[in-house]
Amino acid sequence: MKQETAIKYMTDGCLLKHILGDPNLTKFSVIILDEAHERTLTTDILFGLLKKLFQEKSPNRKEHLKVVVMSATMELAKLSAFFGNCPIFDIPGRLYPVREKFCNLIGPRDRENTAYIQAIVKVTMDIHLNEMAGDILVFLTGQFEIEKSCELLFQMAESVDYDYDVQDTTLDGLLILPCYGSMTTDQQRRIFLPPPPGIRKCVISTNISATSLTIDGIRYVVDGGFVKQLNHNPRLGLDILEVVPISKSEALQRSGRAGRTSSGKCFRIYSKDFWNQCMPDHVIPEIKRTSLTSVVLTLKCLAIHDVIRSGHVTRLGLSMVEFPLPPHLTCAVIKAASLDCEDLLLPIAAMLSVENVFIRPVDPEYQKEAEQRHRELAAKAGGFNDFATLAVIFEQCKSSGAPASWCQKHWIHWRCLFSAFRVEAQLRELIRKLKQQSDFPRETFEGPKHEVLRRCLCAGYFKNVARRSVGRTFCTMDGRGSPVHIHPSSALHEQETKLEWIIFHEVLVTTKVYARIVCPIRYEWVRDLLPKLHEFNAHDLSSVARREVREDARRRWTNKENVKQLKDGISKDVLKKMQRRNDDKSISDARARFLERKQQRTQDHSDTRKETG
Repeated sequence: MKQETAIKYMTDGCLLKHILGDPNLTKFSVIILDEAHERTLTTDILFGLLKKLFQEKSPNRKEHLKVVVMSATMELAKLSAFFGNCPIFDIPGRLYPVREKFCNLIGPRDRENTAYIQAIVKVTMDIHLNEMAGDILVFLTGQFEIEKSCELLFQMAESVDYDYDVQDTTLDGLLILPCYGSMTTDQQRRIFLPPPPGIRKCVISTNISATSLTIDGIRYVVDGGFVKQLNHNPRLGLDILEVVPISKSEALQRSGRAGRTSSGKCFRIYSKDFWNQCMPDHVIPEIKRTSLTSVVLTLKCLAIHDVIRSGHVTRLGLSMVEFPLPPHLTCAVIKAASLDCEDLLLPIAAMLSVENVFIRPVDPEYQKEAEQRHRELAAKAGGFNDFATLAVIFEQCKSSGAPASWCQKHWIHWRCLFSAFRVEAQLRELIRKLKQQSDFPRETFEGPKHEVLRRCLCAGYFKNVARRSVGRTFCTMDGRGSPVHIHPSSALHEQETKLEWIIFHEVLVTTKVYARIVCPIRYEWVRDLLPKLHEFNAHDLSSVARREVREDARRRWTNKENVKQLKDGISKDVLKKMQRRNDDKSISDARARFLERKQQRTQDHSDTRKETG
């Protein structure tokens, strides 16, 4: 590095967008990819693009591009082989020994059972009562589980007698702190502060604390064994948020947090059998478990056409790839812009780009207050459209003059709203540039705003259309007829019998398959769009489906070969028998046997007549 060296920090998504405008990355001489072990969809695409760039010297570049890939737990030999057996530099960190204990509270049969909060709380409290001083880090899957565990721990900690119940007499209390993505900056800052003297700190966190954050003082780790993961289900044709077992490499990453500053212990609530039978060795990359729609679109725009059997990017596709949104949401925004009503969609698109904005406390008293505030916000949007509710929250918070106080009053995450404001400004600028193009399509539609909004949503979300079937159940219209239920957090929950057709933003799998963020529509709005669902093969847009198809095809082919071989074997046996029966000797022998049997029957008949007479 030199004094004049410029360093630009960006996300992997921003780098991919940069490549769309500058395929040879002529403004950069070195690219550093950090956190490569997370194997995000964008990171894997960048692997391929950057490999091509640094292997082929472009005439527009003065020197070869250098690529540095940094990873904590990745399979380094495999990664090195991918990049032409590039050198590996191992930079060891200072780690202390960590003892592991399998608590055997979850076994292989409990793989689908994620109701393990009581077990987590029990193990955590046992550590507090029986282990020496040192902070605790607990891993759970999401905000609800974290807040529920915090509430239970608070109740148990209040009944502790520190004169008799606690083995370490220097301890006088337990400081319980949640940690998840949608918390405010001030709330997150508290987890990094040292606790007061005599107080043990217990941080209950999502997977964010496994790699992205380092908390000093952690000596004990409680590993819940699960993580929330977005998977594409090709049979349903939907992206589904599921709770799944973590990989072994993730488990080792979690336990390593207990050995940063001193020797520590890791308490795994699952059994050794669960480890062996239910947990994969490494994280399944996103590219193997999510929809490839955005990937195919991006690669087509880079003139890489052999990623799918047919089709070329359209003018609409070239416009869509510029947006930091999923393709279906981008399509809805562009539809709104063509009708000059992007103001209706941009706040919604921004809100859907950030984490869940609603705060849902565990405490019953606060829970009722939060639900009441949320119902009031939904009522201001008409009480019948979850998408419109997000727009109301966005506009009211922005115009309040004191957005942080407004969020606190209405039980909304201010940090998420702040991010949404920035995304909305970015989207608005992209739409402004798009509408300046001379060939941008213009449309007109006469109708109330709420109807225009829903019709624009249909333009992008037509693959997420469902029709009511029996009772409160809806069935998707993609040809599979997959059953879904409206999520209890929706304003339309318990109003299902009044609905016929709906669209939804996403699917969440818990005890049922739930559709989240829902609004009602009319069939005539999607009548001409639904046939498009059958114009493409969903297997082309899912590596999961491709693997399943290859496996199914292999089995079918094997079965066909087995049947063919069986038939061929039978045919050969029959042919051999026919050949044996049709030679001269066989025919002569058969005739002799026939004459012998005939003579014997004649003799028997003659003897019978003599006896009768």
